[in-house]
Amino acid sequence: MPATATRKSFRLTGLHVFLLLCAFFGFMFIVNGIFLWAALSSFPGEDEQKSYLQGLHYNEAISARRIQKQQGWSAQIGLTPTEAGDRLVVRLLDREGAPLATQDIQAQLRRTVTGVEDVPIVLQRGPDGDYFADISLLDKGVWEARVQATVPYRTDDVEFVASKKLIIP
Repeated sequence: MPATATRKSFRLTGLHVFLLLCAFFGFMFIVNGIFLWAALSSFPGEDEQKSYLQGLHYNEAISARRIQKQQGWSAQIGLTPTEAGDRLVVRLLDREGAPLATQDIQAQLRRTVTGVEDVPIVLQRGPDGDYFADISLLDKGVWEARVQATVPYRTDDVEFVASKKLIIP
């Protein structure tokens, strides 16, 4: 008599379904955790420093912008090539095109995507009223120049803020 192999048929039980669901959702949690880690480590989601405090002082910023517009203040920010490399040039002008009297001026070059490479810039005042800084050591690419100056206005000081996207070749 020939021997016949008996084959036991597979039965799907509740334990199998439970283990399959746990494996599926466990895999999904691991993949989502990797994506979450990659997203937070590459861009933290907040580009502005002290954004909460900026929100508290938002009405003051609106008032400063209104004064800036009423007085006709403007800013010209650009790059000038020199023998040593590029130079950042900042002109703060009043309505007549004369240099604006400032008490304090600060500048920062920022990468538009991440805050890791932000660089504070020390501006020097030239004889013609322009401000300048040597930026020849910076990497090539797209940067945003932000300038913040304190301008005396009547009895108070007003924050004058200007920014411009620059491409360093």
